[in-house]
Amino acid sequence: MSARSCSCVIVYAAVCVCLLLAPLCAAAERWNYQASRTDARDFVAGGTVHVHLNVGDLHIRRGHASKIRLHYIVKSLYERNVKESRVDFNVYGNDADLEFHAEGTNTQIDVELEVPANTNLDVHEKVGDLFVEEVEGDKDLELGVGDIRVSAGESRYRFVRASTGVGDVNSSSYGEPSGWLGKSLRYDGEGKYELRAHVGVGDVTLEGK
Repeated sequence: MSARSCSCVIVYAAVCVCLLLAPLCAAAERWNYQASRTDARDFVAGGTVHVHLNVGDLHIRRGHASKIRLHYIVKSLYERNVKESRVDFNVYGNDADLEFHAEGTNTQIDVELEVPANTNLDVHEKVGDLFVEEVEGDKDLELGVGDIRVSAGESRYRFVRASTGVGDVNSSSYGEPSGWLGKSLRYDGEGKYELRAHVGVGDVTLEGK
């Protein structure tokens, strides 16, 4: 396949995704039902938190205790979907799994997650915005449609790989990205941690170093 044909396929895919998301975006302006829920679990510093979220915004920030604190809001056009949406939250020693289940197609879950200062993150999200703030540790972040923003805080990376299928990679600390329709960035340093971030359609922004 030629480079031009490949680019056309990517653009077509991006347009299709936007059309599929249009009803959800319209619904966001008129959610009929919402419910706010919280949870907290003890968790050791230096562990790994795995997050799976289909649709919603996810904000992960640095905490000041050996706990994972969870606050999330379920939003939907239908009351039944709000009641039946849930999260599976399990801790197994140094690993924690959070898998969010949004009932129905007109439902999203917005999540605020507080983790110990030194925590490795493994995040897989389909649609929404992902913001990681001041968390020290390895990060493997994958998002289908939306934007990723990482505020590094005190982290020092030895390895950074950031890429988009359609979108930009923005960074003032890790060099200049390459690419046209989709961008990619490679950085090798002398730090301790690894950062991988990929968005199918959207932007990746890396702040700090």
